[in-house]
Amino acid sequence: MLPYWKNGCNYLLKSDPYFKNYYNKNHYLKLNKNKFDILFKSICSQQISVSAAMSIYQKSKKIMGSINYNKFKNHISLIEDLPLSANKKKSIISLIDNYQLVKSIRFDTSFKSEPPYELTKIFGIGPWTVEMFSIFHLGISNILPKGDLGFINAYKKYYKDKNLYKLPKNSRKWSIYSTIVTWYLWSSYDSEPLYL
Repeated sequence: MLPYWKNGCNYLLKSDPYFKNYYNKNHYLKLNKNKFDILFKSICSQQISVSAAMSIYQKSKKIMGSINYNKFKNHISLIEDLPLSANKKKSIISLIDNYQLVKSIRFDTSFKSEPPYELTKIFGIGPWTVEMFSIFHLGISNILPKGDLGFINAYKKYYKDKNLYKLPKNSRKWSIYSTIVTWYLWSSYDSEPLYL
């Protein structure tokens, strides 16, 4: 369990009356230590549902054997066979070409950490993909992906705030633990814990 998770959940249970409605003490965020895998999954997930993205991921595993930098670098011709759009394939190739940038990112779960937005230099990686990497690989505690449809829909449901008027006020209440709120909202919306 991430070092801040338990304290963060206790803080949110006290400070946010809505949090208890979607919190599940039996589940918590588990990090993916494979940098390439998490970025590949995030690229697959762009603008499609979680279930569709996981289907693409499983089909890709059957083609590649495993999802890691060395496998892709050494079998780059197989990328053409992946069930991805032309732009997403181009993004995967750009990821391979610029992987030294990914390798240089330091692991730090502190709330003072900044998402590594330098990754947006890679074709097809935008702020949302960086935020997914920051949550599921780095475990930074204060990530709030306001452009994520799953987060928005779950937030509207649990906070009775269909026009998002209260989001600025609520996000201040979450303080440095926005990642916890985000992850439990996602998990409640899909009715199961979300791991990338």
